[in-house]
Amino acid sequence: MVAVKPIHILIFVAFIAGLLASPAVSPPATVTSTLTSRESVTVPTTITVTPPPVTRTEATTISATTTVTATLTETVTHNPYQGIPLKLEVRESRLFGITVFDGYRVVRDALNRTLVLVPRGMSPPQDVEGVVVYVPVERVVLMSATHVALLERLRDINPEILGRVAGIMWGREYTWYFEDVKSLLESGVIKDVGPSWNPSIEELLALKPDLVIIYTFPGSDIPAKLDEYRIPYAVDNEYLESTVLGRFEWIKFIATFFDMDREAYEIYSAVEQTVRDVVDYVKSAEQPLVCWFMVYRGTVYAAGGRSFPANTLAMLNARYGFADTASTGSITTNAEELLTRCRDADVVIHPTSFVSGLEDVLRELPELSNIKAFKNGRVYAYRDNIYQLGYYDTEGYVLDLAAILHPSLHEGYELSYFTRLE
Repeated sequence: MVAVKPIHILIFVAFIAGLLASPAVSPPATVTSTLTSRESVTVPTTITVTPPPVTRTEATTISATTTVTATLTETVTHNPYQGIPLKLEVRESRLFGITVFDGYRVVRDALNRTLVLVPRGMSPPQDVEGVVVYVPVERVVLMSATHVALLERLRDINPEILGRVAGIMWGREYTWYFEDVKSLLESGVIKDVGPSWNPSIEELLALKPDLVIIYTFPGSDIPAKLDEYRIPYAVDNEYLESTVLGRFEWIKFIATFFDMDREAYEIYSAVEQTVRDVVDYVKSAEQPLVCWFMVYRGTVYAAGGRSFPANTLAMLNARYGFADTASTGSITTNAEELLTRCRDADVVIHPTSFVSGLEDVLRELPELSNIKAFKNGRVYAYRDNIYQLGYYDTEGYVLDLAAILHPSLHEGYELSYFTRLE
């Protein structure tokens, strides 16, 4: 799914479920107002005090009246948005939302569940129903390497938040490209709580997490188990988003549990601007024909015409061989239709890191040698780091693809997350 699993069958299942999840597939919007707007009004007040006459008697009687004037400043705090729910901006993502209400944040996760984020030291609101999570979270368990990737991007601003990660599902089974995460797992500071499809409930309970961040997939019973043991969780299904920025925008979802909303908005804004710049740079180039597929045991699996890969290619000014298909995930087809659609493809993306050369691909389907991209050496596959670093560095992932699709505009560019098969 969103992270490389160490056994091939999971790779295949993840491919079928989410199709070739490109990272971002693996840290833009301008914040125009503070999360809770308050006005301070300075009110000058003048008070005149007149004491009673003072009379002193000596040789003569003298009467005097003294007037004392003092200026006081009073500060009145006024919140014009009190009682009004305010939605934080989410531009591209479809599957989560964040609303601020009288100092609390109400989060909608990917299963449309409601979580009420309560600042530590405050009591939960009486009129909002949902799973209560006290923030900032101090102990969190993460299910996916892509969750870690977003947290690492936040960690560029706040290095201390990695210390709040108590566990990672299947943590010791990944090949880690974040060295500090790898070190903390090896030393046992961060616990491996078992595989994502069957984590150890006993170990989760022992860690006493404030929150477990999970993803869901067809047939998953993890939410039911966590509900049974009353372990609070939030569902981050960023892999189901259909655009590059839609996937990366889940950094706002992760950040809100750490009270890093502003930082997440700033990071997202910078990434969005970089992606827009790349899009503008290639929009006048000639459009290459691209096919995005893999062959497994004789069956062809291609990205659907409304899928994440198809939308990314369209964004980067490329024509997609299966653009007229309606699927948002993968489609299955045969060699005959594949060759009909892709014979003249300028570029082929083979979305897996488990091939080392063209020979591995052709072994599955020798007829692929008739495709133009195979003849001209423009067939590309994933590097192992794409599911972690390619998501962390979403703008770099986009730039990689732009260089693959429009090489004349990126002479001398070295790919980071894809590799050309020879």
